[in-house]
Amino acid sequence: MSGIIFVMGISHFPLVYLFTVNVFRKIPREMESAAQISGASRWRSFTRIVLPMALPGIVGGSFIAFLGSLDNFGIPAFLGTPADISVLSTYIYQQIIGFGTSAFNHAAVLSVILGVIAIIGVGLQWLILRKSKRMETTKLDYTPRYFLGKKRKYVEIGIWLFFAVTSILPLLSMVMTSFLKAYGLDFSFENLSLENYQYILTSQSTVASILTSIKLAGVTTIVGIIAGTIFAYIRVRKADAASKIAESAITIPYALPGTVLALAMIFAWMEPIPGWNPGIYGSAMILYIAYVTRFLILQVRSSMTAFQQLNVSVEEAARVSGSNGFGKWKTIIIPLITPGILGGGLLVFLTALTELTVSALLYSSTSETIGVSILSFQQSGYTLNATAFSSVIVVMIMCGYGLLYLVQNVWNRKVAKKK
Repeated sequence: MSGIIFVMGISHFPLVYLFTVNVFRKIPREMESAAQISGASRWRSFTRIVLPMALPGIVGGSFIAFLGSLDNFGIPAFLGTPADISVLSTYIYQQIIGFGTSAFNHAAVLSVILGVIAIIGVGLQWLILRKSKRMETTKLDYTPRYFLGKKRKYVEIGIWLFFAVTSILPLLSMVMTSFLKAYGLDFSFENLSLENYQYILTSQSTVASILTSIKLAGVTTIVGIIAGTIFAYIRVRKADAASKIAESAITIPYALPGTVLALAMIFAWMEPIPGWNPGIYGSAMILYIAYVTRFLILQVRSSMTAFQQLNVSVEEAARVSGSNGFGKWKTIIIPLITPGILGGGLLVFLTALTELTVSALLYSSTSETIGVSILSFQQSGYTLNATAFSSVIVVMIMCGYGLLYLVQNVWNRKVAKKK
């Protein structure tokens, strides 16, 4: 159990960092200076001024990490199942694949419990943030606020050691293991082989799972970019009660644990109307519906951020100049928001590509995904095939981020030349 908790912790702490770092950068440093001039110590100014203002980011990141841990299926399945340790997500999975007479009934009850826990978490977040201090500034301050002096070297060494132990070494260990002829052998030249990668890249089932995941992720990304961007524009430029309610409705499928969403999809599409089965359950179509429903909010939030950074005066100037409709979007809006849209699209694509929780309950024999295939290898005892497959996915993700970085740089240069 302690191993599962540790791995979940190192898997989700980046979420807290990403939500918090820019909040700290937005806090005016003049407020800290004023407090210290008034006689407050550095610790007191941090606890009374900085920490309360950073609370929205800290709580938001912690809440996302909490939902991610509550929803997590892969880590408990890989680490807990061999040791006979079950959490709600894996227990629901075991109930459904057991196909007992009351399997779905038990799974439904457990899913409700999981959903209630998530809703309680949302309520606690709202209570904590209700009285938190809000910042009016949106300017990010990247200049250092604290100078460590001689301690800087030791702090940097500690940070690098932490990242090496939690990120670099596990990945290296996985990649090195994938080259072994048999699990447990020493890492020596005579024990190395490419047979695991040859099997992964030539096996019909693994290639089919890669293609299925790419198609699912690609369609989800395209639908997300089109529908999410249109909705984000309406939400930012024409905000009203209806758009706020719609945003909340789009957020719910992502806020709920994936196991709960998957079970809801099963009950919704098994027989949507009594006596009528559209054939969606048991086919790849239910995965497309579930993926779009779950990950649309990621693109909506990324697109909203892009539109919020675009001053409305730019659109007004275009309108005054006679550029309306498609011309305004083609020449002004799209070039400016494209980097943000592409960033959100890549996030949706990679999240959908490596998804496991929803897929584990909804896949069929003709729609096995990457995550399900790796899980099957691990549970069947083919650890080396699982590590080789995982290494291939890591390379694909790194290539995806590299491609996004390249495209964004080229696009920004292109836009700068036009200016």
